[in-house]
Amino acid sequence: MVAKALLERAGIGIERFAELAGVKPGSVRAAFSSGRISKSMRAVLHDLGNAEQIKELVGKEEEPEELGDESLARVYCLPRNRYLYLVEFPDGSRGKFRGKPGRFHLGSEVRLKRGAGDLWELTGEYDRRGRLV
Repeated sequence: MVAKALLERAGIGIERFAELAGVKPGSVRAAFSSGRISKSMRAVLHDLGNAEQIKELVGKEEEPEELGDESLARVYCLPRNRYLYLVEFPDGSRGKFRGKPGRFHLGSEVRLKRGAGDLWELTGEYDRRGRLV
């Protein structure tokens, strides 16, 4: 919402901002609503306002949050390797874990703890269909 206020204060519409950033107006609307701003948009916003307002706007994106030992995640992809599951955490970061093939489906919520390397380990009790109990 800070970005929209900055554009209004500068007297620039979304279409003109999209033109300056080199993207489509629909992409600008989607980026503003999701809070994920591309480099080109960030550069144009930086030209329009001071650095403090930009930091406030994209502060979450630049400073990745440290995940604790245990976290909930949602399965977002089932790769060709049947034992591997790709998950997305609530802060937007991603990871992967190994499990029984066919146990978890897209959108399943899983509880994970940090494991060796870049893999996470499955924790918690699950029923036959892979739902967290």
